[in-house]
Amino acid sequence: MEKSMNMTINRLPAITWNRLKMNEAFVPDVKIPVAGTYEEQLGKHAGINLGSGLELHQADENEKQLFDSIETALGKDMDKLGENFPVEVIQCTDEKNPEAGNQAILNLTADGRYGRYFLYVKANTRMNVAVYCTSKEKEAEPFFLQLKIYAEENAKLDLTVVQTMDKKTKVFSDIGGILKKNASVELVKMELGGKEVYSGAYMDLKEDSSSFKAHIGYLGEEKQRLDMNYVARHHGRKTESLMESSGVLSGEAFKLFRGTIDFKRGSSGAEGQEEESVLLLGDDVENKTIPLILCAQEDVKGNHGATIGELDEDTMFYFGARGIDKEAAERIV
Repeated sequence: MEKSMNMTINRLPAITWNRLKMNEAFVPDVKIPVAGTYEEQLGKHAGINLGSGLELHQADENEKQLFDSIETALGKDMDKLGENFPVEVIQCTDEKNPEAGNQAILNLTADGRYGRYFLYVKANTRMNVAVYCTSKEKEAEPFFLQLKIYAEENAKLDLTVVQTMDKKTKVFSDIGGILKKNASVELVKMELGGKEVYSGAYMDLKEDSSSFKAHIGYLGEEKQRLDMNYVARHHGRKTESLMESSGVLSGEAFKLFRGTIDFKRGSSGAEGQEEESVLLLGDDVENKTIPLILCAQEDVKGNHGATIGELDEDTMFYFGARGIDKEAAERIV
């Protein structure tokens, strides 16, 4: 008999009015994936390509404990859903020459399994990881992905995640990380498919001068539901965060974006910036945005802003004067 669980995910760090229905996402009857052995998982790794300076291995007990300690955007229920799946570690092997071959490409499909990857970026090294998430033909399996990051002192990670699932697939895409002194993570996240998409990133800027940048793009159409949660938690001094998102909504799509900058006590000199730009194509879309700044420390800087609009008359006149109708203009934009 197929097992399922109810999930409460993408919870805000500080709740707002319940009547707004923006504090969290409740997803009922999520199919629990069936876990296999690590060897069986390896058989599905044809789409994973590692540079010469990286290695892939199953997490040992110490790595597993560190992985489990890292919080993520989707939260505890996402951890619980995948607790029986092996954790796969990607890390640098050549610390003397950190720029050589430290690139990884992961091509993942919605095959019903739960992918749990630990990106362990050692001190003074740099990794570049690209993850492409696609559907197989005529497939409606749910997609589960969890990426956890541990960036040691002076480590740098460039992470790109592009999701292009078909419009039948339910997507759970979860990221979390801990950044040590002077470590940096730059994330590019693109949501371009899926029926229901639950995604986000939670970065703990644990030590001084660490930084996190997130560039998020999305396209909502054909009654899609996009539910996102991004959190930058500042613990260290002179830490920096930037979260910028932009997207287009059409065809009765729904989008909820939660963005939180959280200045903890002791984060003197920290700076956080959050920006969002949304283009609405049609009167049948629903857009919700909740920017949040939490502050327990003086001498910090936090800013947020959102731009929400439609194609204006001047733009439509420009296209019309060149023989381009409204529908074609929207596709171009």
